[in-house]
Amino acid sequence: MAKFLNIPISPLMGSSILNYLKIIFNNSISPKYYINVFLTFIIIVLLSPFQLIDKLVFLFTVTKKNEDPVFIIGHWRSGTTFLHNLLCQDKSYGYFNTYNSLFINNIYSSFLFKTLMKIIMPKSRPSDGMKLDVDLPQEDEFALSNYTTLSHYLFFFFPNKYKKFYLENIRFNNNRSLKWINDYHTIIQRIYEYTNKSKIIIKNPSNTARIKYLVKKYPNAKFIHIYRNPIFVYLSTYKFFYELFPSVNLQKIGKNRLKELVIYNYREMYKDYFKQKKLIRKENLIEIPFEEFRSSSLKHVKKIYQKFNIEGYLNNEDSFKKYIDNQKSHKMNTYKIEKDLLKRIKNEFKQSLKEMNYSTTPNNLNIIS
Repeated sequence: MAKFLNIPISPLMGSSILNYLKIIFNNSISPKYYINVFLTFIIIVLLSPFQLIDKLVFLFTVTKKNEDPVFIIGHWRSGTTFLHNLLCQDKSYGYFNTYNSLFINNIYSSFLFKTLMKIIMPKSRPSDGMKLDVDLPQEDEFALSNYTTLSHYLFFFFPNKYKKFYLENIRFNNNRSLKWINDYHTIIQRIYEYTNKSKIIIKNPSNTARIKYLVKKYPNAKFIHIYRNPIFVYLSTYKFFYELFPSVNLQKIGKNRLKELVIYNYREMYKDYFKQKKLIRKENLIEIPFEEFRSSSLKHVKKIYQKFNIEGYLNNEDSFKKYIDNQKSHKMNTYKIEKDLLKRIKNEFKQSLKEMNYSTTPNNLNIIS
């Protein structure tokens, strides 16, 4: 298994002491990860005094009037990262970078701690070779896990409780949706202020199933939904998690349990999305098949700007083209699947296959009897 972090420290290292202790004491830790928990706690203690800098800065910052965010949604491994990185070539937009996503409580001391990030991070994602860097755009759910206990990404650390974290931190069966949206709004405001931008692009797969909460808080938000054949999404997500989890988990998880986790998250996420997407005004939603986006990226970026009446496409067209050209050497993974598993995936994801208009047996899939 490829390592995602180079030393045994959890991505929770950007938490406050209180948030970290709440997460740790409310979940069971496998003994082999005790050293991770201890070293992460030491890092948090060392960082804590510097968190006062952020508290003071944001305490005396006058909140500006900002545009509602542009949200990129869609399940992991559906092209969200490529789309996010591409749109962020428009420098009029702010975004969470990789440093912000882990050290949301230490934004203004980044000059001290970015070095730590560079040491523990690889140069590319182990699953697909996508470039990683502290300043590149990143999804914000890790930032949420370092700011509040109401983060779906707690399942990355405690994968055996994946259903609990979905129900509590996406569907909010614990009746804490108001607390979640307030916490989420707080960290988004931090990025507006830190980047000094009035527009922001956010990528977060978990938000695919939180539409009803987001449109209530941000009625003018724009949503870009990128989706891919669910069969390939399952295979790619399983590979991604299988390679990522060993370096972020604080619990042991077997292959069968991981398989169930991937199936459950995809099925429930799209069950919620299909129920809620009607809450987005038609002029604020665009849906793009990954396969089309990959083959004609620039055309779809232009459509996004036109659909949402965003200014500046022509000013950024060369930057978009340059980024797209740099990604042409990126090779897609190839996949094979057992016949019985394929049958189950078709059944579990039948709603998505139908709604997204995908063939249940892709031509370029190696099926093992």
